[in-house]
Amino acid sequence: MNKFVYFVLMFIASIVVYRCRYRIVNAILRVRLLQQWLVRFAMNIPLVRNTIISQVFR
Repeated sequence: MNKFVYFVLMFIASIVVYRCRYRIVNAILRVRLLQQWLVRFAMNIPLVRNTIISQVFR
C-alpha cells in the first residue's frame, strides 16, 4: 500500500511540474546566482558552447 501511495503522489507531482514547467524555470532563473551557475555549467558542455558561439558570431 505504501508503494502505491508513493507512486500516485509522484505521478501527481510530475503532472504538476510538467504543467507549470515554464513558471518553475522562470522562478529559478530570477535568482542571479543560479543564472550565473547555469551559464557556466552550460558553457562547459562542448555541444552547447559550439552551438551558442556559432549562433552569436553569424
